[in-house]
Amino acid sequence: MNKIRIIGLVLLIIGIIIQFTIENDMSDFISGVGIGAGIGLFVTGKVAKPSI
Repeated sequence: MNKIRIIGLVLLIIGIIIQFTIENDMSDFISGVGIGAGIGLFVTGKVAKPSI
């Protein structure tokens, strides 16, 4: 696994933990962004657009 996939996995886990530990509207938004970014980084494994 490269560094970007590890960061994605960490964001995914943190987003899931935040969702169940903190009861607040803003925490739901932050956990959703964390989970979405974590899934995106974990699946793609890269940040930049592919070169044409």
